Amino acid sequence: AQYKNTPKAHMKARIAAADADYAVAKEKCKAQSGNAKDVCIKEAKAVHTKAVVDAKSSQKISEVKSDATQDKRDADYKVALEKCDSLAGPAKDACVATAKSQYGK
Repeated sequence: AQYKNTPKAHMKARIAAADADYAVAKEKCKAQSGNAKDVCIKEAKAVHTKAVVDAKSSQKISEVKSDATQDKRDADYKVALEKCDSLAGPAKDACVATAKSQYGK
């Protein structure tokens, strides 16, 4: 996950860690018997499910934030271009060039 450094890779790493924790918890539950064992397994499964859902939701939130940031930059770029429209000639060209470099266009 650190090598790829993508939200999807981080999500997969968190899910793998949750799977490993679940496997360890199930093994610990084997030492018990009867109802205590059943409760232990159900609790381990619940913790695993929560961890997987949290990992997946974190990725979605990250994607939404990334999209929102890009949308904000696009809106700011359009405003900057609109401000440049009031200028003429080389001043307008310089203004447009500045806006393009500032907003990565």
